[in-house]
Amino acid sequence: MSQRAFIVSLVLLAVLVALSATRFAGATIGFLFAIAGIFFAGVPGAAIGYELNQVGIPVTGTQLLLIAASLYVLLALAAAFQAWRRVRQGHMDRARSAVTRLALLVALPLSAWLSLDAMQRAWP
Repeated sequence: MSQRAFIVSLVLLAVLVALSATRFAGATIGFLFAIAGIFFAGVPGAAIGYELNQVGIPVTGTQLLLIAASLYVLLALAAAFQAWRRVRQGHMDRARSAVTRLALLVALPLSAWLSLDAMQRAWP
């Protein structure tokens, strides 16, 4: 990834996070995050929880949420380690790609949290 594309990517992620905190755009982004969360995390999580309960392994929604959050944190830590390793090896193009991936992994939950808060404030 070139230096210019790297900077543009980071600026666009910062704009997304900043827009997530505003009243109208944040509420719209929060609504989209809620829909995506239901379809891509809630439905598979409920199906996995149901199947585990059927097999005899009692699991609650809170436990499934903690497992998913732990996996996400491990994914972010792996991206940070990969970026650090590539910087130490001197592969700057690949390091910028890894840092962009890490920034995306950090910006998405932050944007979701800010936009869901903006959605609650904008609700009549």
